[in-house]
Amino acid sequence: MEHIIITFHKIQMENNIEIEKEDLKKILFILIDKLESSNSNKFSLEKDLYWNIPDENLYNVYQKPEDFTIGSIKEDWEFLQKVLRKEREAIGYDFNKISNILKLIGQSSII
Repeated sequence: MEHIIITFHKIQMENNIEIEKEDLKKILFILIDKLESSNSNKFSLEKDLYWNIPDENLYNVYQKPEDFTIGSIKEDWEFLQKVLRKEREAIGYDFNKISNILKLIGQSSII
């Protein structure tokens, strides 16, 4: 009787995606229009703290992250308001900060 041995290896897949800048802008404007159609000029977010996975572990789905940190929606918003008050220039990391806030808005029923 022959024995067949099958070995499985984890293959780290590279799923590259290209996003056109104009398409991303269109989606953002559509979402802004959705925000504008809301009946409210202010949004009360009832949650503040969230689990944060460090950037170097966030997209490594083949290894369980161990070093969670705690983030704060309030601190993210305060950090972003410095741009509005012209106390600092916008930086790329601001996308991370606003994404935390948008994620909470998306999970709530305020819009």
